[in-house]
Amino acid sequence: MVLTSAESGPSDTRVRFSVVSALLAVVVMVAACSSGSSGSSSGGATVTGGTATLALPAGTTPDFIFPLVDGAHYSVANIEQFQRLMWRPLYLYGNNGKPTVNQASSLAETPVFSDNNTSVTITLKPYKWSDGQPVTSRDLTFLFNLLQANKANWAAYLPGDIPDNVKAVQVQNAQSFKLVLEHSVAPAWFQANQLSQLMPIPQHAWDRTSANGAVGDYDTTPTGAKAVYDFLISQAKQQTSYATNPLWQVVDGPWKLTDYRTDGYAAFVPNPTYSGSVKPKLTKFIEQPFTTEEAELNVLRSGGVDYGYLPQSDVSQAQALEGQGYTFSPWVSWGINYSPFNFANPTVGPIFKQLYFRQAMQMIIDQNGFVKNLFKGYGWPTNGPVPVKPDNPYVSSYVKSGPYKFNPTQAANTLKSHGWTIHPDAVSECTGDCGPGVAPGAKLEFSLIYASGDPIVSQEVQAWKSAAAQAGIRLDISGAPFNQVIADAAPCTPGQKCSWQIVYWGGGWLYGVNPYPVGDQQFQCGAGANFGSYCDNTNDANIKAVETQPGLDAMTKYEDYLSQQLPVLWIPYRPYQLSMIKKTLHGVDQSPILSLTPEDWSLTK
Repeated sequence: MVLTSAESGPSDTRVRFSVVSALLAVVVMVAACSSGSSGSSSGGATVTGGTATLALPAGTTPDFIFPLVDGAHYSVANIEQFQRLMWRPLYLYGNNGKPTVNQASSLAETPVFSDNNTSVTITLKPYKWSDGQPVTSRDLTFLFNLLQANKANWAAYLPGDIPDNVKAVQVQNAQSFKLVLEHSVAPAWFQANQLSQLMPIPQHAWDRTSANGAVGDYDTTPTGAKAVYDFLISQAKQQTSYATNPLWQVVDGPWKLTDYRTDGYAAFVPNPTYSGSVKPKLTKFIEQPFTTEEAELNVLRSGGVDYGYLPQSDVSQAQALEGQGYTFSPWVSWGINYSPFNFANPTVGPIFKQLYFRQAMQMIIDQNGFVKNLFKGYGWPTNGPVPVKPDNPYVSSYVKSGPYKFNPTQAANTLKSHGWTIHPDAVSECTGDCGPGVAPGAKLEFSLIYASGDPIVSQEVQAWKSAAAQAGIRLDISGAPFNQVIADAAPCTPGQKCSWQIVYWGGGWLYGVNPYPVGDQQFQCGAGANFGSYCDNTNDANIKAVETQPGLDAMTKYEDYLSQQLPVLWIPYRPYQLSMIKKTLHGVDQSPILSLTPEDWSLTK
């Protein structure tokens, strides 16, 4: 699974987001891992309307409709691939295969920063809600009031970030408002990671505390805002009414939900009052759930979905499916893969805190070998906190190059030079000065819990275990369900029961709802997704600089430092999925943010 700045994975991004999973046989190599616009080469006549069906990742379904998502529902399936079809954020990211803003599909004009970047003025485009009412600044203040009063329940909340960093919201007119900020910010970061999370919601329809009560201005007091939030959450828990509840029929996005089932099936029809520049061409868009990859593959073979995927273990069938009218197109997502150390573990935490040890551990990860032999070319290294793919302006030359190469012999020599007596294929021990807090006699033996069920993840940890043994490190590996691995990997302090040592859930982190790739959520001291309790004051200062200083110099300094410091073990990354798209389906842009824009799609005969 992939964790997201929402939660993520190979079929759902923890953030419940899914990422991927065995042996490829033929077809396209790394160059095929492009993620731009995909579609048919069919030369048939364009169909007016029509229905397009998308296969959802196995076991991954949308199950929460209210845009102020709590932690239990913070996923790609709910946000990028469900809610944002109906409600658009101020700024939608993911454009022509790049992790950049899609200004044409965004709800607001380009933000204007002023006063040394301590204020930002935002002008809404002339959008309307599906009931004919205009989208106004009041809808934004409604959202903001609910966030302020209920921020502890919002999965995207990080202390010091929005709404904490906004001193005041000044409504200038019905279409324009100004945010007065607590301090100067880097405009690119603020737009991508703060403003993109703001999704105006219909105050004239949702500002109520009961289904039969009148709409009011309840949100203007903290007590009222909590009551409104509680009511909307209660409605969102009633999944059987998603397609019939009048609340959820008031949308400003290109699609309206017309059918929803608790197994995750969702059908959408065009919003006839959609104000965006690109109107839906399809008559209907369907998200089809599957319980297993095998079930999806059977439907794919029969031609029953327009947009499906191949399990990596079945990629050898790509050529045959292309002969049946599909195009093979790996979907590259905007993320990194890694495995955390538990720095707070009372027994082995002191060893993990030694940089030389983390460097030795990184040298036993054969990233290029994994990509070539396990992924069969469908993947690329992770060398630091910024993704190397898709092509982007953020990744530095240092991170691209990868400072740590696979070299078990050098790993063993590094350990030996820091006080360890090395026993290849056995357990090495500390017989000298191994660093602060490392006791004489300490062993290089560690437990590694990984997410079972994905054959590639199993192959990765077996190869990792074998290479570690060459360097005198014993890894005691055990598999567990993804949810258990994530639960076991919760951040902890030495005073707590804190037994896990190294974990690997197999999908890393997706920079989804926070597309500016700074790791405040997973690498900053005390951050909620900082599973290993890594804490480095220099890193925190570097993160703050990225968020407050314009330009990319601060980003380069941040990523180069963290790449070298190894807060986690960097593991190669794979595509979100190996897409199979019918040649009669056109206009598909496989966004690295994993959002869907079926309003761009059309069908030909």
